[in-house]
Amino acid sequence: MTSSARPLWRCPECAREFVMPNMPHSCGQFSVEQFLEGKSAYAVQLYDRFSELVHACGPVKIAPAKTRIGFQVRMIFAAVNRLTDRGLRAHVVLTRRLENPRFTRIEMMTPKCYVHHFTLQSLDDCNGDVQSWLCEAYKVGSQEHLSEALHKKSRSRQ
Repeated sequence: MTSSARPLWRCPECAREFVMPNMPHSCGQFSVEQFLEGKSAYAVQLYDRFSELVHACGPVKIAPAKTRIGFQVRMIFAAVNRLTDRGLRAHVVLTRRLENPRFTRIEMMTPKCYVHHFTLQSLDDCNGDVQSWLCEAYKVGSQEHLSEALHKKSRSRQ
């Protein structure tokens, strides 16, 4: 069984799904509606446009938490961390460090896990660049890179 075929662990308290058992998280019942509550119509439009770009990558689970909205396939690959009239702060998880002036910070979590932070200040910022980051991150969220690495490893043994 490949890592991407393993069943997800479900938190018995909040029912959120994780790749590994007992992953730390803000356990509770949260919603997109709560996250958007009190936000301006413009901020909500920005969130909706970003969400459309995410959903264009493929089937997605929404993983609302106390302070952010995560977008998940098997694991969270993108998230909206903050939403105000000044913009939407988000991040994507990639297996490589991608240089782009729009990234405000890049964190290396492991040699194959980089969190790229950025801010979208207008609907026009939700463009092809962002779409391509999201689609690449979606593959990370589905753990395609692990299946590919396992496949390469098994071919090299033959």
